[in-house]
Amino acid sequence: MKNLTLVLLVLIGLFFNYSSNAQHASDPSLIAEGARLYSENCGRCHNARPASDYTKREWSVVMPHMREKAHMTGKEALAVEAFIDSTLTADVLNDIQAGSKPAPQRTPDELIAQFGCQGCHVIGGDGGSLGPTLDGVIEAKGKEFIFKKLRDPKFNNASSAMPQFPMSDADIEAIIGYLSKE
Repeated sequence: MKNLTLVLLVLIGLFFNYSSNAQHASDPSLIAEGARLYSENCGRCHNARPASDYTKREWSVVMPHMREKAHMTGKEALAVEAFIDSTLTADVLNDIQAGSKPAPQRTPDELIAQFGCQGCHVIGGDGGSLGPTLDGVIEAKGKEFIFKKLRDPKFNNASSAMPQFPMSDADIEAIIGYLSKE
Protein backbone atom coordinates (compact mmCIF):
# COMPACT_ATOMS: atom_id res chain seq x y z
CA MET A 1 0.00 0.00 0.00
CA LYS A 2 2.86 2.36 0.89
CA ASN A 3 4.56 1.62 -2.43
CA LEU A 4 1.35 2.25 -4.36
CA THR A 5 0.90 5.62 -2.65
CA LEU A 6 4.49 6.57 -3.43
CA VAL A 7 4.12 5.57 -7.08
CA LEU A 8 0.88 7.59 -7.35
CA LEU A 9 2.56 10.67 -5.86
CA VAL A 10 5.46 10.38 -8.29
CA LEU A 11 3.11 9.99 -11.26
CA ILE A 12 1.03 12.99 -10.18
CA GLY A 13 4.20 15.05 -9.76
CA LEU A 14 5.41 14.07 -13.23
CA PHE A 15 2.02 14.92 -14.73
CA PHE A 16 1.96 18.40 -13.20
CA ASN A 17 5.58 19.03 -14.15
CA TYR A 18 4.90 17.98 -17.76
CA SER A 19 1.69 20.08 -17.91
CA SER A 20 3.52 23.10 -16.55
CA ASN A 21 6.33 22.73 -19.09
CA ALA A 22 3.86 22.19 -21.93
CA GLN A 23 2.16 25.53 -21.13
CA HIS A 24 5.46 27.38 -21.19
CA ALA A 25 6.56 25.79 -24.47
CA SER A 26 4.10 28.02 -26.35
CA ASP A 27 4.96 31.32 -24.60
CA PRO A 28 6.76 33.48 -27.23
CA SER A 29 8.57 35.64 -24.67
CA LEU A 30 9.86 32.55 -22.86
CA ILE A 31 10.99 31.01 -26.16
CA ALA A 32 12.81 34.24 -27.07
CA GLU A 33 14.52 34.29 -23.68
CA GLY A 34 15.41 30.62 -24.11
CA ALA A 35 16.97 31.36 -27.50
CA ARG A 36 19.09 34.09 -25.94
CA LEU A 37 20.18 31.84 -23.07
CA TYR A 38 20.90 28.94 -25.45
CA SER A 39 23.08 31.27 -27.51
CA GLU A 40 24.87 32.85 -24.55
CA ASN A 41 25.24 29.84 -22.25
CA CYS A 42 25.42 26.81 -24.52
CA GLY A 43 27.24 28.65 -27.29
CA ARG A 44 29.90 29.82 -24.85
CA CYS A 45 31.30 26.32 -24.28
CA HIS A 46 30.00 24.26 -27.20
CA ASN A 47 30.23 24.68 -30.94
CA ALA A 48 26.96 26.00 -32.26
CA ARG A 49 24.69 23.03 -32.96
CA PRO A 50 21.01 22.80 -33.72
CA ALA A 51 18.79 21.66 -30.86
CA SER A 52 17.48 18.93 -33.16
CA ASP A 53 20.80 17.04 -32.75
CA TYR A 54 19.16 15.47 -29.69
CA THR A 55 15.69 14.08 -29.10
CA LYS A 56 13.35 15.57 -26.51
CA ARG A 57 14.14 12.60 -24.26
CA GLU A 58 17.90 13.17 -24.60
CA TRP A 59 17.42 16.88 -23.80
CA SER A 60 15.56 15.91 -20.63
CA VAL A 61 18.79 14.22 -19.50
CA VAL A 62 21.14 16.92 -20.77
CA MET A 63 19.31 19.94 -19.32
CA PRO A 64 19.51 19.19 -15.58
CA HIS A 65 23.22 18.36 -15.91
CA MET A 66 24.02 21.44 -17.98
CA ARG A 67 21.78 23.67 -15.85
CA GLU A 68 24.10 23.05 -12.94
CA LYS A 69 27.28 23.58 -14.98
CA ALA A 70 25.95 26.79 -16.57
CA HIS A 71 24.64 28.08 -13.20
CA MET A 72 21.17 28.63 -14.64
CA THR A 73 18.12 29.18 -12.49
CA GLY A 74 15.10 26.93 -12.85
CA LYS A 75 13.27 29.63 -14.83
CA GLU A 76 16.25 30.01 -17.18
CA ALA A 77 16.39 26.25 -17.74
CA LEU A 78 12.65 26.24 -18.42
CA ALA A 79 13.15 29.01 -21.00
CA VAL A 80 15.89 27.01 -22.74
CA GLU A 81 13.66 23.93 -22.74
CA ALA A 82 10.80 26.00 -24.24
CA PHE A 83 13.14 27.19 -27.00
CA ILE A 84 14.37 23.65 -27.64
CA ASP A 85 10.79 22.33 -27.68
CA SER A 86 9.82 25.01 -30.20
CA THR A 87 12.55 23.81 -32.56
CA LEU A 88 11.98 20.09 -32.10
CA THR A 89 8.36 20.35 -33.24
CA ALA A 90 8.99 22.59 -36.26
CA ASP A 91 8.45 19.91 -38.92
CA VAL A 92 5.19 18.76 -37.33
CA LEU A 93 3.94 22.32 -36.98
CA ASN A 94 4.83 23.12 -40.60
CA ASP A 95 2.80 20.11 -41.74
CA ILE A 96 -0.14 21.14 -39.56
CA GLN A 97 -0.01 24.74 -40.78
CA ALA A 98 0.09 23.64 -44.42
CA GLY A 99 -3.16 21.70 -44.05
CA SER A 100 -5.13 24.04 -41.79
CA LYS A 101 -6.72 27.46 -41.92
CA PRO A 102 -4.26 30.32 -42.27
CA ALA A 103 -2.97 31.59 -38.95
CA PRO A 104 -3.72 35.18 -38.08
CA GLN A 105 -1.04 37.51 -39.44
CA ARG A 106 1.44 38.66 -36.82
CA THR A 107 3.64 41.72 -36.93
CA PRO A 108 7.35 41.30 -37.69
CA ASP A 109 8.15 42.33 -34.10
CA GLU A 110 5.87 39.58 -32.80
CA LEU A 111 7.43 37.03 -35.16
CA ILE A 112 10.99 37.98 -34.21
CA ALA A 113 10.07 37.67 -30.53
CA GLN A 114 8.18 34.39 -31.05
CA PHE A 115 11.00 32.70 -32.89
CA GLY A 116 13.71 34.19 -30.65
CA CYS A 117 15.72 35.58 -33.59
CA GLN A 118 17.58 38.09 -31.43
CA GLY A 119 18.74 35.31 -29.15
CA CYS A 120 21.32 34.45 -31.82
CA HIS A 121 21.30 37.38 -34.29
CA VAL A 122 21.78 41.14 -34.05
CA ILE A 123 18.77 43.00 -35.44
CA GLY A 124 18.67 46.77 -35.22
CA GLY A 125 21.96 46.82 -33.33
CA ASP A 126 20.70 44.52 -30.55
CA GLY A 127 20.86 40.75 -30.06
CA GLY A 128 23.08 37.69 -29.70
CA SER A 129 26.32 36.79 -31.37
CA LEU A 130 25.90 33.07 -32.10
CA GLY A 131 24.59 33.76 -35.61
CA PRO A 132 25.51 36.45 -38.11
CA THR A 133 24.08 39.95 -37.80
CA LEU A 134 20.89 40.46 -39.76
CA ASP A 135 21.39 44.20 -40.14
CA GLY A 136 21.92 44.74 -43.86
CA VAL A 137 21.49 41.04 -44.69
CA ILE A 138 18.85 41.67 -47.38
CA GLU A 139 21.17 44.00 -49.25
CA ALA A 140 24.09 41.59 -48.88
CA LYS A 141 22.34 38.27 -49.64
CA GLY A 142 19.05 39.15 -51.32
CA LYS A 143 15.43 38.38 -50.48
CA GLU A 144 15.43 35.01 -52.24
CA PHE A 145 18.39 33.77 -50.21
CA ILE A 146 16.78 34.84 -46.92
CA PHE A 147 13.48 33.23 -47.93
CA LYS A 148 15.27 29.93 -48.63
CA LYS A 149 17.28 30.21 -45.39
CA LEU A 150 14.14 30.73 -43.29
CA ARG A 151 12.32 27.91 -45.08
CA ASP A 152 15.27 25.48 -44.82
CA PRO A 153 18.16 26.73 -42.63
CA LYS A 154 20.50 23.99 -43.84
CA PHE A 155 20.04 24.59 -47.59
CA ASN A 156 23.43 26.28 -47.97
CA ASN A 157 25.22 24.89 -44.90
CA ALA A 158 24.49 21.39 -43.61
CA SER A 159 26.10 22.18 -40.24
CA SER A 160 24.08 25.37 -39.62
CA ALA A 161 22.96 25.66 -35.99
CA MET A 162 19.85 27.56 -37.00
CA PRO A 163 16.74 25.52 -36.23
CA GLN A 164 13.86 25.16 -38.64
CA PHE A 165 10.97 27.16 -37.22
CA PRO A 166 7.28 26.70 -38.03
CA MET A 167 6.98 29.79 -40.26
CA SER A 168 4.37 30.28 -42.93
CA ASP A 169 5.28 32.00 -46.20
CA ALA A 170 3.46 35.09 -44.89
CA ASP A 171 5.61 35.02 -41.72
CA ILE A 172 8.78 34.81 -43.81
CA GLU A 173 7.67 37.65 -46.09
CA ALA A 174 6.89 39.82 -43.04
CA ILE A 175 10.34 39.18 -41.54
CA ILE A 176 12.03 39.88 -44.89
CA GLY A 177 10.07 43.12 -45.20
CA TYR A 178 11.18 44.13 -41.71
CA LEU A 179 14.82 43.26 -42.40
CA SER A 180 14.68 45.22 -45.67
CA LYS A 181 13.99 48.37 -43.66
CA GLU A 182 16.86 47.80 -41.20
